[in-house]
Amino acid sequence: MSEPEEPTDAEAGASDTDAETKTSDTDTEAGTSDADAATATGREIWIEKYRPQTLSDIHGHEDIIERLESYIEQDDLPHLLFSGPAGVGKCVTGDTPVLTGDGVRRIEDIVGDIEGFATPSSDLSVATLTDRNEFEFVAPSDVFAKETDELVTIETRDGGEFRVTPEHKLHIITEDGLEWVPAADLEAGDRVARPLSLPAPEPSSLPEPKPSSPSEPDPSSSPSMGTQSQLRWFEEMDPDRTEVTLARESLSGRISTLDVEWATGSATEPIPLSELHACDLQPNDWVPAVEAIEYVNATGHRSRSITPPTAVTPELARFVGLTISEAHIDGGEIKFYNTDEELLDAFETTARTLFEVDTERGRRKDVPYVRISSRTLTHYLEAVFDVFASASGTGTSAIGSAIVSADDASRAAFLRAVFDAEAHIAANGIIELTQRNADHITLVAYLLSTFEVPCRRKTAQKAATNGTGIERTYHTLYISGANTLETFADRIDFSIGYKADRLHEHAAKDANTNHDTIPAQMVLRELCDRLDIPVTDHLPKSLNPETPGRERYCTVLDNVVTAATDRIEDVQRGLERLERLEPMIAETTSLPATWVGTRSDLEPIETRSTIAESTGVRSDRLLEYSDGRRTPYATRALQVLDELDRPLEKAALETVQAELRTCRDLIGASNEEIVSGLTFESPDLTNLLNTDDHAVRTVTRFERVAEQLRVAALDRLSVETIELLETASRIADAELYYDRVESVDHVETEERVYDLTVPETRNYVAGEVPTVMHNTTSATAIAREIYGDDWRGNFLELNASDQRGIDVVRDRIKNFARSSFGGYDHRLIFLDEADSLTDDAQSALRRTMEQFSDNTRFILSCNYSSKIIDPIQSRCAVFRFSPLSDEAIAAQVREIAAAEDIEVTEAGVDALVYAANGDMRRAINSLQAAATTGDVVDEQAVYAITATARPEKIESMVTDALSGDFSKARATLDTLLTETGMAGGDVIDQLHRSVWEFDLSEREAVRLMERIGEADYRISEGANEQVQLEALLAALSLPDEDGTAAGDAGNGGDSGSGTTERRHSDAEGA
Repeated sequence: MSEPEEPTDAEAGASDTDAETKTSDTDTEAGTSDADAATATGREIWIEKYRPQTLSDIHGHEDIIERLESYIEQDDLPHLLFSGPAGVGKCVTGDTPVLTGDGVRRIEDIVGDIEGFATPSSDLSVATLTDRNEFEFVAPSDVFAKETDELVTIETRDGGEFRVTPEHKLHIITEDGLEWVPAADLEAGDRVARPLSLPAPEPSSLPEPKPSSPSEPDPSSSPSMGTQSQLRWFEEMDPDRTEVTLARESLSGRISTLDVEWATGSATEPIPLSELHACDLQPNDWVPAVEAIEYVNATGHRSRSITPPTAVTPELARFVGLTISEAHIDGGEIKFYNTDEELLDAFETTARTLFEVDTERGRRKDVPYVRISSRTLTHYLEAVFDVFASASGTGTSAIGSAIVSADDASRAAFLRAVFDAEAHIAANGIIELTQRNADHITLVAYLLSTFEVPCRRKTAQKAATNGTGIERTYHTLYISGANTLETFADRIDFSIGYKADRLHEHAAKDANTNHDTIPAQMVLRELCDRLDIPVTDHLPKSLNPETPGRERYCTVLDNVVTAATDRIEDVQRGLERLERLEPMIAETTSLPATWVGTRSDLEPIETRSTIAESTGVRSDRLLEYSDGRRTPYATRALQVLDELDRPLEKAALETVQAELRTCRDLIGASNEEIVSGLTFESPDLTNLLNTDDHAVRTVTRFERVAEQLRVAALDRLSVETIELLETASRIADAELYYDRVESVDHVETEERVYDLTVPETRNYVAGEVPTVMHNTTSATAIAREIYGDDWRGNFLELNASDQRGIDVVRDRIKNFARSSFGGYDHRLIFLDEADSLTDDAQSALRRTMEQFSDNTRFILSCNYSSKIIDPIQSRCAVFRFSPLSDEAIAAQVREIAAAEDIEVTEAGVDALVYAANGDMRRAINSLQAAATTGDVVDEQAVYAITATARPEKIESMVTDALSGDFSKARATLDTLLTETGMAGGDVIDQLHRSVWEFDLSEREAVRLMERIGEADYRISEGANEQVQLEALLAALSLPDEDGTAAGDAGNGGDSGSGTTERRHSDAEGA
């Protein structure tokens, strides 16, 4: 706010015409700019949802858990060394605004004066971005504060400035999608996610009234106490300086506990608010009976009374918006300055209507004003509107609680008033709003985001053109782009005619998307390529190929997601049709063999004569058929076989052709993809599927085409496809807008920083322009088990991979270990990824462990215990976590399936257990992917989704090779690599884990293990996977070195003696 002696351009209500005669200093900076689904959309990430929180939640490691619980029960916890993920403290500075259920508040006021972790207030909630890419309010589980000596300052194009610790993560988008990136790794040009649309907090309400008799009126039915955000002036105003006039008839039987004289009607004076606090009535009992309130100063002087509104209405919100924008507030006086007569009238009328106060008109330096003199009014407004307190200079910890939690109409009315009073529209169509109060610009930015209006802000040193020439810091907010202006006009608008006309004029222009852009996403082309969806059918050439406009591009992504979902459903139908077609194809493709085995029956003249008469084929031609000189076409061959009483009853060429064509179209496979790896070309496939008849030898191609179609279908239904679909869907539906990082600076400073822990989502909305920020992942089961609710103050959590080096040990660990505490014998320091520490740091850690062994226990987590130096290992109880048992994984799968209402067959559970191979994350991920593709998770779905071979196939391949049938074993291998889609390394892994499950003799198992080791080494060195695997099978098919033939080792080698003798004979002959 400024003094009336030097009103600024905005404070004096400078007209748009005047503003436009000056060259806007933001034209070149702001520029012009432009501002939905799949079945998988919005699925939660189950591995995060079902992450264990306590020791009792952990499956499959009962022995380890029992040991840990034993240590805890005996209060004898040693240093521990084991593997497991954990988070690290990621913090922001105290002045960072955060969107809470109480409005926009600074994080230092939310967290308070604490050290380390603490429990937040029970009514605290913060806005967070969910896995569905939607925003909602949730309660944080912890708050956190600490001292830091290093910060990263990030400045963005849209005016965001964040001062955070280096490890604090921000949500960014690259061509690879959305990801969390530590502040220390950000670079200029990175795109930071900001909320495009934020929910408003739920409005506050008054306590429920005491029960009253049926004859008494219900106070809650008062119009002033409806569903709007309630203004609790009776709690916020000074009770010793505020007196209340009550309507006695409205209280009925509720006045007995008040002052006796007042209750009997002999007193007419107002009641001090402090007495109402002291009586046993609840606010909802007496607030509806309030007729007026008045402020009494220390000398007993009474200010003019007002009627206090108890809820935020559009009229009240508009009054507050006009007041904080253009009024000079000095104690009990409000002077509203503006040159626009409509605004002056609106301000004056609203003041009289809402508060029943007197107003007067005046003029200062040729600027008209409306004056209100009432300390009662200013005290009321300061008490219930923190934004007013900020404007009047009385101070507040919040930025805009009552306004932020108001209903849509009231928030829009507030914004409309602010923009009516102080905004102008530049010649290029950009709305500019300038104020000296930075908190007001922050509040406006958050309010705009509740109406899907993105904005930018800038700070500059300026001197008012009609003032003393003294430069002050001004904060300007910009709204630009035809689409954004259109949204602003639809949701908020101006009430001043000429401003509204200019807004609608620019909003009607063609959008120019040079500001609201998004990096072109790789997932779009990857999804289209994987499902054979033509990209050009969805991606207009008019879009910038690298940084297209966000709104149009997200529409394109959404259309692709819809097309991909439809294609996946078609692929599933195609796969089902292929399965139903299998018997018909099998009988049809048996035609060549049946013909060769039957044609000699045509040789007798009597047979030929009979068939010639019924078929019209000459007898001599039938004779040529009988001896193989000629072969009829398939249709004729089927006809002759039928006459010979050798019919192929299920063979139906036309049906097979039609069904394969339909399956091809449903799956979306091209001819080139189908014939890839086959012995015939694309034109041959066209003839096969479309011509009326075929050579008998070619009908076997139907089976190979069906196999290729099945491979293509399974590839399209893989986990990778589902993940691509989910990624594309989340980006398309994200309520996000992407700012650009302008600079990243590292600063060494001693400063206090703060953080919030939001369960599951692990982020919150904060910043001077709303931005999605990552939070701490802080809990470990052991700390909770030992300390219970006090775990936060006795637990330090570090991540060595982010903070590696000797300084970590010397500073943070030592400071924590040395700090005082009480009530417990020791504290816990958790060092995640300890194998990332250098040798010097580990040596320092060893000395620290010795120095503070009396009061500190260390828990070290690592992937490779061999990288931990021996002196540390010798000081720790080592826990090596083995792969989970099949029973543990099966139990968790059934538990999650029940919780998510997913039907899983027993065979499906067994398949998930087999595919997981002891990895719970893989089991949960596979369950979620399989559940996405169908109503029932069965064995077939699991093996198809995880690209895992059935165990019996692996065993049959090995058994065939050992028995000497190399061709059959090789065919099975080819199926695994092409149809199942396994990589060579996966085949090796599955062979290795299955060796001892096969029905093999010990000699055969040892021989197989030797060959597996050879192949694995060569593949890891870069050799061709298929060549090495075929060589493995070939080696198994050959006789072993002592002359035992393949498959005969189990007979002691007796049957192989002949082979040995032949070798010797050959050698002698040579």
